[in-house]
Amino acid sequence: MILLLLLATQIFAYDIPEQVHVAVGAYPGLIQFTWSTRQSTPTSAVRIWLNPSYFKYYYGISNIFTSGNNSWVIHTANATLYPGATYMYQVGCILTNFSQIFKLTVPPSTGSSSTYLIYADLDIGLNGNLSWAEIENRWPQLNVDAVIHMGDIAYDLSSDNGAWGDTFMNSIQPVASSVPYMVCVGNHEDSDYYESYLARFAMPNNQFYYTWASGYVRFLAIDTETIVNQFPNMTDMIDYVEDVLNRPQADKEAYPWLIVYGHRPFYCSSLEKKGACGPEAQLLQSALENLFYTYNVDLYVNGHVHNYERTAPVYREKVMGSGGSGNIYIDPLATIYVTTGGIGADGDNVDVNTKIVPSWLVAQDENLSYSILTVFNATHLVWQQWETGKDRTSDEFWIIKGLSAFAE
Repeated sequence: MILLLLLATQIFAYDIPEQVHVAVGAYPGLIQFTWSTRQSTPTSAVRIWLNPSYFKYYYGISNIFTSGNNSWVIHTANATLYPGATYMYQVGCILTNFSQIFKLTVPPSTGSSSTYLIYADLDIGLNGNLSWAEIENRWPQLNVDAVIHMGDIAYDLSSDNGAWGDTFMNSIQPVASSVPYMVCVGNHEDSDYYESYLARFAMPNNQFYYTWASGYVRFLAIDTETIVNQFPNMTDMIDYVEDVLNRPQADKEAYPWLIVYGHRPFYCSSLEKKGACGPEAQLLQSALENLFYTYNVDLYVNGHVHNYERTAPVYREKVMGSGGSGNIYIDPLATIYVTTGGIGADGDNVDVNTKIVPSWLVAQDENLSYSILTVFNATHLVWQQWETGKDRTSDEFWIIKGLSAFAE
């Protein structure tokens, strides 16, 4: 009898959920929960307290994921919750084990200010360790509504038969379990043909490109690898992008800010990354820049180049209008492009280019850094680039919209 109890304890312990993270679904309030166990469980469930004395179960599905000799059961379940509300929840199985209790804040729907932590190219085991430790320490004060990680996740999710991916997912759990952790693919996700990326993350709709909304912002994630490598499904994605950007008036009114993110840059100046800042950037410009200009994309954000750069409003390599003082853009005439790949990757950050500076380049930083975007309302947002370990911003800029009408 004692032996059976010991065996049962070991089995159930093996089913304790880990690597818990959440993502926004296709519409505000829809939250997708994801977690892993070593063994299959009879149910995949999320237990959410709708008030202090009442909880509800939401059931999902599970799939076995194997990388070499490393095997996991990855569970997903969805729940439609109130935007802007905070919930306590657990994930697991109603017959075996539930996780610890987590606290989740659902991103706000239209008409509310919102804040986002944004970066790409994060390796928490090497150069990114300092940045991630700082983020965890600052986390209670950051008050972000979502995290956006634009590819090159962990270096790599598939390393050591996926064991490094396990370490990464558990390391981000304190953050990724409390607000949506939104990702898109970079070139390092191709290390196992995107299998780890697709298994570990649940993004809205198509996991390679998708849209979601929060606060005053319509977000669009794109797959830059498809364009740079000229994959056959490139046309499908470009058609999808245009469908999202060419949005109805009701969506424009609900989400007046339009922000696109992907892994690779449209504009960058690094001499060490001549491919990324030359032919590859030109491919991206050729494929999508006209659409960004036509449909008034406010910001495009990327990584891939391991530093920070920010452009003026630019279209076809030309600065469009004065746009303000350089740190305050009033009704900019084109998209502003931001590279934020300097949080700490698999090598030292890339030196900034001070020799041949393009006319469209406004700010750059080669030190470890990450980004905080705050969208206050329909007319004002601010971008801050925080330098790791220095308690200061290396760059800050505002975009203010709607003032041109008053000047007429």
